[in-house]
Amino acid sequence: MTLPRLTGLEYYWFGKSQSVASIYSHHQQMELDPAVADLVLAIKNDAKSCYTGPQSLRRLAERLNNEAADATFMEALSVLDDEKHVESGRRVQAMRCLSSRFLTTADELQMAKMHTKV
Repeated sequence: MTLPRLTGLEYYWFGKSQSVASIYSHHQQMELDPAVADLVLAIKNDAKSCYTGPQSLRRLAERLNNEAADATFMEALSVLDDEKHVESGRRVQAMRCLSSRFLTTADELQMAKMHTKV
C-alpha cells in the first residue's frame, strides 16, 4: 500500500518527529513524555493555523505508525546486538507515542473547528 505524499509542512513535522525518536533511542536517561509533549504542542500550534490541520496530523500519525511497523519488522529480521535492539525498541516506542498523540490532537482540533462553525 502506498501512503499519500506528505505536504511540505507535514514533511517538516515528520522530520521533527524522527529527530525526537532518534534522540530518544540513543539517550537512555531521556524521558519520552516531556519531549513528545513539547513537540506535539509546537506542531499543534502550526496545525491550528493550517486549513487541513486535523487531516495533516492524521497523515503524519499514519506515516509514523507505518515507520514504526517497518522498523519492528526489520528488527525481527536482523541479527543485532542487544544494545541495537534496545535503541530500535526505544525508537519504535517514540514513534508510536507520537503517532498516538497526533491522532488525539487531530481529534481535538477537529472538535474545536466544529464548535467554532456552530
